[in-house]
Amino acid sequence: MAVLFNVDLNFMPIPDVLQWIDMNRLSCVVNVTLENGNDMNLCMENGKIVFVSSQKKGYRLGEYLVKCGAMSEVKVFQALTESRNSGLSFTRYLVENGLIPAAELAEHLGELVEKILIEVFISKNGSVAVTSPLPEIVANGPVRLETGRIIFDAVRIFDEMNRDSRQRDEAVEAINQRLYQEDFQLPVLPGMLMQLISLMEDEKTTFQDMAKLIMTDQVLISRILKIANSALYAASGEVDSIHYAIVRLGMREIMNIVTGIQINSLQNKDIPQEKLQQILDDALKTAFVASGLARHCRLDPEEAFLGGLLLDLGKTVILSVAKDFEIEQLLLEDLLNSRHAEIGSLIARKWNYPESIQNLIRYHHKRNFGGIVNPMIALIQLADQVVQAGSESGLDPELLQAIGVDQETVNDVFSKSINSFNQIKAM
Repeated sequence: MAVLFNVDLNFMPIPDVLQWIDMNRLSCVVNVTLENGNDMNLCMENGKIVFVSSQKKGYRLGEYLVKCGAMSEVKVFQALTESRNSGLSFTRYLVENGLIPAAELAEHLGELVEKILIEVFISKNGSVAVTSPLPEIVANGPVRLETGRIIFDAVRIFDEMNRDSRQRDEAVEAINQRLYQEDFQLPVLPGMLMQLISLMEDEKTTFQDMAKLIMTDQVLISRILKIANSALYAASGEVDSIHYAIVRLGMREIMNIVTGIQINSLQNKDIPQEKLQQILDDALKTAFVASGLARHCRLDPEEAFLGGLLLDLGKTVILSVAKDFEIEQLLLEDLLNSRHAEIGSLIARKWNYPESIQNLIRYHHKRNFGGIVNPMIALIQLADQVVQAGSESGLDPELLQAIGVDQETVNDVFSKSINSFNQIKAM
């Protein structure tokens, strides 16, 4: 086998190599060795591409035919075995035995060559060796691809990928810039909640004052009573009035329940309703679980409730900002995960919640500060994990140990919390 030439891809890019072969109507094998190890071979006859192979999984012709649904895996395996035994090329065997029409095979082979060439473009560093002669087994095959067209299509697709990548980067940067500059609208507290907060700030406020305000909303009363009678709050005897509910649970607990109910009903026309409701529903579930766990480990259940409730509220702001940009779902998820805590803390600050709540939201993914585990953050993380994955999933043992609860306790709290949540949503 003679080596016609050997060249670095940085000196002579693969499109130039293939065009030179096409122009001189050579029959040869183009061996491309890439820095990442995904080497490939192009078989060319009279300047046209007749076959391609690659070391990268999924980039071999048989695998590609299965992947695109042209043939079953069993038929491909049989064809590969029998073509070797009969001394025929894989492509010739497929066509001569009626397993796939020549035109369809050419289409799929062309797609595969384009994908492999794009891999070469991406890799950049590597070398190419052109050897002769072309192996007899692939000569005079049933497929002959126009080299110029294949190069043109591969370069076009690669350019589109780069352009899309730049646009994605620009979109992410623009969203981050707006978030950094706080160029967005924070959610507005529902009217009832604002009135209750104002009421609670007055030291002279009595149970009767709170009850009088809540009694202006009959739906809210019904929901509060449902929760007050749920297993999560374990009241002895039925709570049948808002006055008794306030006496039994306390003004702060009633305030939290109202907050949860009101926030679960937030509206935002900039966010798909299904996505918004999923965030709000998970927030209320997390709040119930967090407050329930707090009662078992001598932490403040009211603080735990608010922390769980406001935990991911920052995601609603990010989604609202992101609507103005075209961005892939994976990139959007990265943004949601990386920025929601910071934005959630801003919401808590705007709503005049204490600094302890603001910090709890901002740092709820950082349970460890200088080697010291913050029990409340650990509790919030555990509540979030339970809501997202279920109480029967493999819970983080470090979280369980940090707040001093066992799996059985978590299961019980989760069950009661979901019951309380379902009672609210059923109304």
